[in-house]
Amino acid sequence: MEQLKVWLAYSPIASFAKIFGAGALGWLLINLDTLDIHPAVAMSLASGIPILINWLNPADNRYGVSE
Repeated sequence: MEQLKVWLAYSPIASFAKIFGAGALGWLLINLDTLDIHPAVAMSLASGIPILINWLNPADNRYGVSE
């Protein structure tokens, strides 16, 4: 598990995966008509996910949360 935290914090591939996943989630939220979420709100929520993952990761010391 520690290796995954370090990989998520420092790998360029992990950064790409986090951003791609957030974009896919934003697209999904926009296209789910049953939720009635405004597209701007959906994209705003989705765009914050990579930052939230980095902030919660104790191996990533860029946001003040470190071991």
